[in-house]
Amino acid sequence: MKRIVSLGMLILLVGCFRMYGQEQKEEVKSSATDSLAYQREIELSEISVVAVKPLIKAEVDKIVYNIADDADSKTNTLLEMLRKVPFVTVDSDDNIKVNGSSSFRIYMNGKPSGILSNNPKETLRSIPAHTIKKIEVITDPGARYDAEGVSGILNVITKGAEFEGYSANLNTTLMSRFQLVGGYTTIKYGKFSLSANYSFSHYISKIKSDSYREQFNNPDETYLTQHFDLRSKTPAHYGGLEASFEIDSLNLITLSGFLNDGRNKTTYFNRYGMESSAYNPVYSYGNDIDNHDNWGYSSVKADYQRSFKRNKKEMLTLSYQYGYSPNNMNSFSKITGKEGDSPSLQYLDNYNHQWNKARGTEHTLQLDYVNPFTQKHSVEGGMKYIRRSNSSRAISEIKSGEEEAWRPSGYQPFLTYEHLQNIMAAYAGYTFNNKKWGLNSGIRMEHTWQDVDYKEGQGLDFDYQATDWVPSLSGSFKISDHQNLRLSYNLRLRRPGINYLNPYVKISGSSISYGNPDLESEKHHRITLAYSYFASKFNFQASLLYSTSSGGIGNYQFLDEKNVLNSTYGNIEMSKGGGISTYIGYNPSAKTTLSVNASLYYLDMSLAKEYKDLLQGLSNNGINGGIYTNFSQKFNYGWRLALSGGCGKQEITLGYYPEIFYYYGTSVSKSFGGEKLTVSLRAQNFLQPYTKTTSKQVYPDFHLKQNVRYYDNAFGITVSYRFGELKESVRKASRSIANDDLMKSE
Repeated sequence: MKRIVSLGMLILLVGCFRMYGQEQKEEVKSSATDSLAYQREIELSEISVVAVKPLIKAEVDKIVYNIADDADSKTNTLLEMLRKVPFVTVDSDDNIKVNGSSSFRIYMNGKPSGILSNNPKETLRSIPAHTIKKIEVITDPGARYDAEGVSGILNVITKGAEFEGYSANLNTTLMSRFQLVGGYTTIKYGKFSLSANYSFSHYISKIKSDSYREQFNNPDETYLTQHFDLRSKTPAHYGGLEASFEIDSLNLITLSGFLNDGRNKTTYFNRYGMESSAYNPVYSYGNDIDNHDNWGYSSVKADYQRSFKRNKKEMLTLSYQYGYSPNNMNSFSKITGKEGDSPSLQYLDNYNHQWNKARGTEHTLQLDYVNPFTQKHSVEGGMKYIRRSNSSRAISEIKSGEEEAWRPSGYQPFLTYEHLQNIMAAYAGYTFNNKKWGLNSGIRMEHTWQDVDYKEGQGLDFDYQATDWVPSLSGSFKISDHQNLRLSYNLRLRRPGINYLNPYVKISGSSISYGNPDLESEKHHRITLAYSYFASKFNFQASLLYSTSSGGIGNYQFLDEKNVLNSTYGNIEMSKGGGISTYIGYNPSAKTTLSVNASLYYLDMSLAKEYKDLLQGLSNNGINGGIYTNFSQKFNYGWRLALSGGCGKQEITLGYYPEIFYYYGTSVSKSFGGEKLTVSLRAQNFLQPYTKTTSKQVYPDFHLKQNVRYYDNAFGITVSYRFGELKESVRKASRSIANDDLMKSE
């Protein structure tokens, strides 16, 4: 009997030492009676419940999701983990929204948003989740954050070298549509720490659609039918290197570099057919396109952090960063089976070659100071300078026969465009906190000046200057140890990036698209009331939001005098609306977790005054939102089942009416060797060959209905193996550069 009791005490001690993040399973061989064995099972179960580490943490201005403590992070990508983060939704086509809006910024450890905001779907699915420590959803950014990002900021915090010793992880995913292989290692020795990661991913997509367009301004060409077939391959490289050195207890230096390089190889098979108002055939043709895109973002950054002896929480941080982002396109198209003719086919040459080389460079210098001079009061301030240089050089060529030589296109054969942007910002903030009340306040000034210069092609040189004052105010009340109430107001900006400004004209069949270099920044006023309840087993948060904006940047389409469909951008939107977002997390035991993200918003949109003649009567209003769930159940011997799914409706825009979408997925995993090796079998949208969505576009001179089929069912396996052991924590710079002020193409 004493041996049995001693063995039970040993099991208790092992469970206590491993209570943060690991489930222990000990097999005990003993001649104990059934009643004693049953009692030991109860004791072990109680230890497992106590060992549950909360995944969610609520702070005054943000929600924190601890990805490193989620078992799914061993086998999932960062994009898949975002489906579980409060107030973040990912639809069936992997489009990301925060608080129901696609206008947000992503950045990593205070680094530029470019590495994640340029092609976020492709980038986030190439990052293994096991390299990430946590994600912060900053719903009410204060004065020290750049003013861009209407619905908030996603801050991705990497693990880095946080302990003494070394650790490494190897990860591979093989699925029918997606493959990934990568590794991560971290080393800490004395005052020096180093972490590095690399992954290569390959994503395959297949999309088919049918659309029907009715035009009102030309009875000779009224009904256009289009069949669209897309096949795409996206190989991408992602890597990062971070190093830090503690000179002494008051001085810290960190260096980092990140690389994100991707290529899209896309083949389009299109078929067009036009009929008159009397349903007589006018023309038809096929258009086969091979398109190659190169995109990415690379950066290097250095931080120096100085603490002070009188108060080690008082800090001064100086940072410099260089970033480079290519955005190149090379496209070949061929016309097949052409019958009939029309002035609207003026750009339709038998062979068309378009080449556009665009790039951006960025230099950023930033100084931050924070001083919590008492337990209740804290002040902060800083300055920031950004210099961006964007350039684009484009060539458009045509020929009639395959063996002929290329010759310049009749429309914009050459274009060379340079855009220089400078931003100077300064901010000051004050924070008050006591046991019950909290206040965050601040003001930020951003002065922007830019020059646009056309070296070749059509376009007028111009310059532009603007000064924006961006206030923020947030108050909180702690109802109890588990409950908090917060009311906030902030002003957010959206600045157009190079994809919106670039005037280069891209030809696709009988339609053209181009940017607008005359775009100005848009402003959004937002008021939020949030309630949160966070306990060990049950988490709940709800946010009420009201927002209004004018001069919003939006995409619009119109038919010109030759019946060619034009697509471009303008400051066309006047909008106001509101809604509610909720998050529920329930953990009845250490083995069972359930989370639900749900949102419902109403938006009313109308035209800015200067566009009412061009787009007469264009307006829109409606609801968007959705519900998304995740369920996980652990079993004995390292087995685990995970289920996820959701449905929703995308946000409306002027002229665009989306419909409901849905997705679902499941995985079964098994861990071996103390959870060092994890194998997972996974499936997504597996009950049918494709998922289907419908939408419509309503403009003054045409209406369009579209049915899209996404061949997104996938099956596969993920294997993850980790080794090494780390022991003690190490510091990182508390403040750093975060360039998150640019809009990206959605």
